[in-house]
This record gives sequence, C-alpha cells and structure tokens, in this order.
Amino acid sequence: MSMRPGQKTNLVIGGLVVLFLGLAASFAFSPNPAPVRQDPALTRVVAPAPQVATLRMTAPQLAAGGGDASILDCYACHDEKKSPTVKMGADGAIVFPKEHADLRLMMANCSTCHVGKKLEVEYAKNGDVVMPKAHEDLLKMGHGRNNRNTNCFNCHSQTKLNELVTRDGTRLTFAQAPLLCASCHGPTYRDWELGVHGRTNGYWDTSQGKAVRQDCNACHDPHGPAIPQIIPFPGPKPVLTHGLGSAGAAEHGAAEVGTPKSEGAQPKPETK
Repeated sequence: MSMRPGQKTNLVIGGLVVLFLGLAASFAFSPNPAPVRQDPALTRVVAPAPQVATLRMTAPQLAAGGGDASILDCYACHDEKKSPTVKMGADGAIVFPKEHADLRLMMANCSTCHVGKKLEVEYAKNGDVVMPKAHEDLLKMGHGRNNRNTNCFNCHSQTKLNELVTRDGTRLTFAQAPLLCASCHGPTYRDWELGVHGRTNGYWDTSQGKAVRQDCNACHDPHGPAIPQIIPFPGPKPVLTHGLGSAGAAEHGAAEVGTPKSEGAQPKPETK
C-alpha cells in the first residue's frame, strides 16, 4: 500500500523531531566536560595588533600632525626664477635626485610596518640621508611599467614647483593630489569615490563618528605607486593539546604539545 505525499512529509518531519529531541537529551544528561587547560606558551601575544595608520602621509596629514612641512616647500632649495633640470640615465630612466631621498623617507609611516620600534633618519657627514638597504628602491622612479610616466613634469608644474598640473593644464595644490590621479586613472578614481577601492578609517556607522576616506597618496607613493611587499605577521597558533599526552596529541593533529604535526612525524612514547 503506497503512502500519500502528505503522509510522507509528516513521517519525515516526525523523524527529524525525534532525532533532535534525542540529541538534546544526550547533551542535557551528558557529564560536564573537563575544563580546557591552556598552555601560556600558546596563548601569549606573539605580535602587536596591526596599526590603523596608512603606509604614507599626505601633505595635509603631515601638516595636521605637527610634522616638518617645510620639506614640501620646493623653493626652500630651488630657485623660483629657474626651472630645474631633469637628468636622464643611459637607460632612458630619470635619475632620482638624491637630495629628495629624505623627502620620500619622511613621508613614509615607518610605524605601520616597524611596530613598537623607534626609528630615526640617519644622515651622512655631507648632509645626505642614509637610505636603509631595504628601502633603496625609494631612490628609483617607478610610475608606470614602460618609463613613459617617469618625468617629474608630468605631474609637477615646471614653472611653479609647489603646484601639480594635469594633462589638460589644470593646476592643483598638493592637497588636491587625488584629482591629479583621476586625470589618468579614471575608473580607479570612480571606484575610490564609491568606496570600492582604497581605504576608509573611522566608523562605518557615522552616527558614532566620522568615516574618513584616505587619499590615493596615503597608500601609494606617487613616484612608485606599487605597494611594497611587507613581511606578514605570524600565523595562528595550532590546536591546544596541553595535558592530552603524546598519544592524545597525535590524535588531535600534533606530534608534541603546541607543535603542528609534520608529515611523517611519529608521536613520542610516554615515559612513566
């Protein structure tokens, strides 16, 4: 005798109800599990929390933070009545002026990567900044993949160095740098306006505080926009196996207490 569709549905629902009631009863009447013993060596903090600072400082950020904004005054060194000469190497790439090394270094937020360390810029006897070997790439121009955009005056005004200039001749201040980026990187700029590209600091719920969109040059160095490689923080700790013994540790995926189980590793015999 075949069952009607409604009877099959009722039978399935009834079976599920009995199953969940059985699971609830097993949890309710099972003995309390032993408290978890955590190994202090596994629970200690191995790295500080990531910083919320951006990789770089923009001109407004430098001024607002009380930094030495005089480094942004081009005419503190250059002659206002004479346009500087751009030097090119044999390979056709621009020779980055060593006098600007301290400018690029000072605009970096060192503490974003060097967490908890106090860093100071070192200078040689002749006054040149001593660039750390790990950051010697800062002395190279790298805007674009084919060296067609490595000329200073593609972005800086040749007649007024304290201003930026777009391809159509629009003059901008350093604080308006995102508009300069938009003149070439239109789709990325539209994504940035919508919040798809870039970074937002502060609060998503603006009723609790401000949401601040970071400018392009707060993350990208205009002279080398590619984000540099950064050494990552350590990965998560393995499963806690303290107190299980070597055999129990092996069953839980570790050859020893606090050590990830490596391929081919054998559990150590227990000693009495």
